[in-house]
Amino acid sequence: MEQEILSKDMIPQPELWRCAMEIGDDRLEVALFPPVATEKLIHRTILLNPDAPSHEKAVQEAVYANPLLLSDFARIDVLVDNSDFALVPPETARNTDPESILEAASLDLTDKVAEVAQADETVSIAFAIPAPLAGFIRRTFFNVRINHSLAPLIAARPLTPAISASVSTGKVDIIATDGTNLLLANSFRCTTPEDATYYIVAARNNMPIAPPPIILAGTDSATDTIEKYLTKYAVAPERAEVPTALARLGKDAMTLPQPLTALLSCE
Repeated sequence: MEQEILSKDMIPQPELWRCAMEIGDDRLEVALFPPVATEKLIHRTILLNPDAPSHEKAVQEAVYANPLLLSDFARIDVLVDNSDFALVPPETARNTDPESILEAASLDLTDKVAEVAQADETVSIAFAIPAPLAGFIRRTFFNVRINHSLAPLIAARPLTPAISASVSTGKVDIIATDGTNLLLANSFRCTTPEDATYYIVAARNNMPIAPPPIILAGTDSATDTIEKYLTKYAVAPERAEVPTALARLGKDAMTLPQPLTALLSCE
């Protein structure tokens, strides 16, 4: 099935809109956020070409095939979804270069550039991006901010003890908190609902506090299956709801992956 093209004529004044993207291994998730509540949010999942010579070339190809993405939006946020990251206190991020942080975490920085960004007032995240991809992002997008996909999930974590599990294609992001402190933030690659369930249950059973409730989010088809498994092996999870202000922007707001939901809801 052919993917719908994001053409220039879809938005008359893109300079008033906000663009947010999440770059994954095999897809580009795009959210276009309107300046007023009478407009509708636009969400598209753009599958990357598996035959492209590199991941960066596949992302470049996807962007150029959707001309609207080349507009000068009021703001562009790009979230990078990968396992090359380390969480540190903000003071460490201020006083230590990101390369040193990631090298101390034993991450390979070959052909990569290191970035650091603040998730919230208590946690910063250092992360690596392949150098060609970072160069393409900065050359192509106006007024762009780059962050890691976990950052908005950390910022939006519950204010009570809980484990938040966000399911999307091929992964589950898990954020755990005791209500005050961040206890866990990690992204686990998984190919089956059973694997995702294992990671969520393991995280809950290894908390240094009484096992907290689970909040499950996700638009992936596996989410309902994971909910059934959790009810059997751990506890019936709560289902995360799309914030009211975002839900009012139309049906596309209901299909956003959780990192983009959190990003657009926190600010």
